[in-house]
Amino acid sequence: MFLVCASLLLATALATSPKTARPRPHADDVVKVVTADFRFDMPPTLTAGPTTFQVVNRGKEVHQLYLARLAEGKRAADFVNALKAGGPPPSWATDVGGPNGVDPGTSSPLATVQLAPGHYAALCVIPSPDGVPHIMKGMFAEVAVTPGIRTASSSAKPDLTISLVDYGYSFATPLTAGSHRIRVRNDGKQSHELEIARLLPGKTPADLAAWAEKMAGPPPAHFVGGISPIAPGQSNDLSLTLTPGHYVMLCFLPDAKDKKPHTAHGMVHDFVVK
Repeated sequence: MFLVCASLLLATALATSPKTARPRPHADDVVKVVTADFRFDMPPTLTAGPTTFQVVNRGKEVHQLYLARLAEGKRAADFVNALKAGGPPPSWATDVGGPNGVDPGTSSPLATVQLAPGHYAALCVIPSPDGVPHIMKGMFAEVAVTPGIRTASSSAKPDLTISLVDYGYSFATPLTAGSHRIRVRNDGKQSHELEIARLLPGKTPADLAAWAEKMAGPPPAHFVGGISPIAPGQSNDLSLTLTPGHYVMLCFLPDAKDKKPHTAHGMVHDFVVK
């Protein structure tokens, strides 16, 4: 789960008129998670139910909120130690998503996650230019989710579903400019992510892929967010506003079999928003 966000990427959209604004959660209903190099500032306790998160990135590097629900008796430090030991991600942790990586000085689109009671690890696994994932620099936190009744922060229904599969993105409606609420669902057999990047003028998806390998120099795209890793059968809702431009969706998670990033298996999709 390290390559998983060497670049972070893209995604989303739908088929409503660019002039149609989708209802958004009230500001008081959003859990704002402030990220820095390399820590989280977020509530240590939340109530179970549909929970809307937004990452406010005050660091100098791209950061994400990646939530994993832990088996009884496990804690965030156990998750980190398991990764340090090498091998596959621990089977006692379930990826449940959250807002994916965004540029320094920006805020992520809203991501709504269905939280069940239990203990969670809040993580950032995006690597620094030195190749070390942020989680190994201490960027993780413990979150306890207690039983209770949390009502949905928005009654808006998704106007598009993006299905994550092995290895690609499937959706029936062309991506358009404007504000949308998108259901991001993992229909694959292993965890996947949705990261969205808006390419700079004259840059191509190949330029972005090449930059992600070494992360040397400024990136050829702006990282606008998406949904962090979710396990098969899991889903998040993403409230996203798209402006005209050339975008790319990617998944950098390592494959369960050969450990290559899913981008190497073709999980890359570029699209133009007019």
